[in-house]
Amino acid sequence: MTQKFHRLKICFVTVTLSDGGAERVASDLSLYFESQGIQVYHVVFSGKIEYNYAGKLFHLEHLKDKRNSWWSRSKRFFALKKFFRENHFDCVIDFRTKEYFLQELIIHNFIYPKFIQTVHNYHLEHYFNKSKILTKLMYLNCVEFISVSKAIQKKVTADYGYNNSGLIYNPSNFKQTKIDSNEFLNFNFEFVVAAGRMHKNNVKQFDVIIETYAKSILPSKNIKLVILGDGELKDDFIDLSIRLNMEDYVIFEGFVSNPFKYYKNALFLVMASKFEGFPMVIIEALSCRLPVVTWDFNSGPSEIIKSMENGILVENYNKEKLIEAMNLFVTDNNLYLHCKENAVSSVKQFGIENIGNEWFNVFDKLK
Repeated sequence: MTQKFHRLKICFVTVTLSDGGAERVASDLSLYFESQGIQVYHVVFSGKIEYNYAGKLFHLEHLKDKRNSWWSRSKRFFALKKFFRENHFDCVIDFRTKEYFLQELIIHNFIYPKFIQTVHNYHLEHYFNKSKILTKLMYLNCVEFISVSKAIQKKVTADYGYNNSGLIYNPSNFKQTKIDSNEFLNFNFEFVVAAGRMHKNNVKQFDVIIETYAKSILPSKNIKLVILGDGELKDDFIDLSIRLNMEDYVIFEGFVSNPFKYYKNALFLVMASKFEGFPMVIIEALSCRLPVVTWDFNSGPSEIIKSMENGILVENYNKEKLIEAMNLFVTDNNLYLHCKENAVSSVKQFGIENIGNEWFNVFDKLK
């Protein structure tokens, strides 16, 4: 890092420091930025602190009472305002979605200094109001939008007219991934893997993955499906596997702190999401030499997967093609080994050092 960034003062704003992909990016970037001499702070609105992070933490959860009363909200408002007034950050980067317009209007315009908004989801309603006028009011202090995929960047510009929309992919810490992937996994069977949260909106569509797996040739070859993740729909997915007579073949591991040891030992990763922002699980899998079979959903897979080179990109919402792709990786060993061989090199550009340098270019423009 050049001397001009020494003692730069950066603040990340997140809802939690656990569970989510955006939160993982904030924690990983904080570790890298601190290693480069940048002062890092975190404002966390609520929830758990489970990810490793660097820098100082201001956790608003501690000012919240059980009823989340107006008094409690007022305390958090004035504490947050004081925090930003006293710290004089060079850059504030907000990783949160925007569920409550009035709250965000106040935070953006009466608490934040100038800030950067990251956009991690292809469904822009998580960040922007339906009214373009109200959206403009909410983002008066936003100096740049950073989208995590080309598809999102294009949509931000096309739908809302923001030309100050940059592109920086989510980073991956490949050094730590290599360490974590070498942890012992006590499995004595072949398996494919799927991973993600099992929320009520069913974005990851594990039901589709279970159904297509059941119709593939994998069970007949005693290749099991291991699912990593937890959430409200987990019992529904377990029931589905029982109804399909797959209870001995679909293994639910729940939430795991180290998914990388599963990626290293699996045959391939399967994804069938409704939508994503930039699916880090694909990057993480490939970095463990794990090829990927995925629907070409919005957004991200087509920017990572080169079909028949590091995985198989399948027509979106086509279950039959998904089954064919899973079967192909089992029956065509030459194709499978070719994709496995290319996996790691195909994601080198997403390393934390490369992505960190792209953020430095953004900071340079703000100076």
